[in-house]
Amino acid sequence: MTSFASRSAKPVYEISPSALHAFKLGELWHYRHLAMLLAWRHIRARYKQTALGLLWAVIVPVAFTLIFVVFFRLVPAQPAGNLPYIPSAFAGMIMWQLFTRGVSEGATSLTSNASLITKVYFPRIILPLAAVLSAIFDVLISFVLLAGVLVWFQIPLQQQMLLAPLFVLQVVLVVVAFSLWLSAIDGVFRDLRHALPLILQLGMFVSPVAYTTSAIVPQKWTWLYEYNPLVGPLEGFRWSLLQGAPGVSTSAEIKSLAITVVLLLTGLLFFARMERTIVDQV
Repeated sequence: MTSFASRSAKPVYEISPSALHAFKLGELWHYRHLAMLLAWRHIRARYKQTALGLLWAVIVPVAFTLIFVVFFRLVPAQPAGNLPYIPSAFAGMIMWQLFTRGVSEGATSLTSNASLITKVYFPRIILPLAAVLSAIFDVLISFVLLAGVLVWFQIPLQQQMLLAPLFVLQVVLVVVAFSLWLSAIDGVFRDLRHALPLILQLGMFVSPVAYTTSAIVPQKWTWLYEYNPLVGPLEGFRWSLLQGAPGVSTSAEIKSLAITVVLLLTGLLFFARMERTIVDQV
């Protein structure tokens, strides 16, 4: 006779990601609606119970640009060379806002959704990707104001403006690469969330946000400065919009693309490895 215990036993199914789960683009496409839903939740939570709402997406880069204008007027320096400073700095601030917003929210995307990832299975990589998508939304709002700034300063249309989206995409890839690494690390070491704001603040001063590379960085140190993966796309974005801006440095672009690819591929592998045990960590 079959025992009562054996009759009542039910099969147990374990759903877990494989080691190379991060590379299953088909599965990511299957969960694309979840990524959009989580991105929209990020946006709603960010501006919930705020009086100005979406205007904050514009106020932040405008405020920093005005601070830079006042500072460099007090300090005898030409941070933008021969370019009109306000469009130059504002273009840099928009790209920097994309980077900081995406990295800061992407880095904590796993731990801030601990209650979700411990209850239901979905590709965990969806969470940092959703954070990056919400950051892109803010930048799209700022682009409207940037277009108005270019018109106000009578910046003429030029063919290389068509290349601006490529440099934006390059920054997005840098954000995704950093978010993969940092979100997996944050799941184990919570010190990251305390150190990250300071690191990002320092990063703004070592990136060509408020200045152009050729105007501030000594030429003998340019080769080293270009190892910052944001130098290439930030300078490229500024060059694509402003007539007379320094051309895109080939060496800076090569270094930026190479570092981004390495960070992205290793980040995918590291994230996939940590994803298998991250539920127990958060």
